[in-house]
Amino acid sequence: MASFRKLLTYGAFWLWILQSEPASAQRWLVQEKHDGFRIFAESSVGTAEIVRQLMAVRRELDGLLQLPRTDHDVQVIIFDSQQNYRNYLGGRLPEALRRRAIFYKSGELFQIYVWRHSDLTTDLRHEYTHALLHQSLPYIPLWIDEGLAEFMEEQPHLRAASSRQSSMKWRCRTGWKPSLQQLEKIPSAAAMSDEHYRDSWAYVSFLLNDSDQSRALLRSYLQAVSAGEAAGRFSDWTASRDPEVTNRVGSYFRKIRLSLR
Repeated sequence: MASFRKLLTYGAFWLWILQSEPASAQRWLVQEKHDGFRIFAESSVGTAEIVRQLMAVRRELDGLLQLPRTDHDVQVIIFDSQQNYRNYLGGRLPEALRRRAIFYKSGELFQIYVWRHSDLTTDLRHEYTHALLHQSLPYIPLWIDEGLAEFMEEQPHLRAASSRQSSMKWRCRTGWKPSLQQLEKIPSAAAMSDEHYRDSWAYVSFLLNDSDQSRALLRSYLQAVSAGEAAGRFSDWTASRDPEVTNRVGSYFRKIRLSLR
């Protein structure tokens, strides 16, 4: 799943797409404006559930990170099929053909492109998390960006029974733990492996759930970035505030109680 979600940064292509069809009434049967986003779809897609999910993501992320919002809408553009998605993007951006959903940002332009499939809600929650983070932050470390998106893609009531939780618990029982230093060395989204996505999720999940202090550490770091401070690497940020936090990630996963659902 993670391999489909690598961020693309081909601004000229995507700006051309924005200027053509998303605003066209001829292609998009569904055109709805909601608080913070607009939905364009080729046919009826059950927008009530999409709206509910996206607003839930925004409320939870607001509560966790308390970052400032912007007034810019996110465009959510939904194709009926993979073929339509491929036909639309293939000639403009061939790299998109390997992905199910894409978030793109250029200036005040925020877009999500996706085609309808069984995991549509998951992909929309993931990509909308990217959009909200990039609306609030001038930059964000790649592992935090992807880790938060991976964390938020799962609905809260499903997280305790997540296969990721059980997998990480058993890995950490051997003494292994995800390496923050290795995550900080990832050079680009294109270089991210499935293991990088897994470990990014694990580190963010740990920080958000281990304690009020660990959550505040991540929150204060991102708030500093949002305020324009030179926050540096997260590992350096923690070294002067909670130097033991990086040692607790393995024990956090070893002690979690797994849901039997």
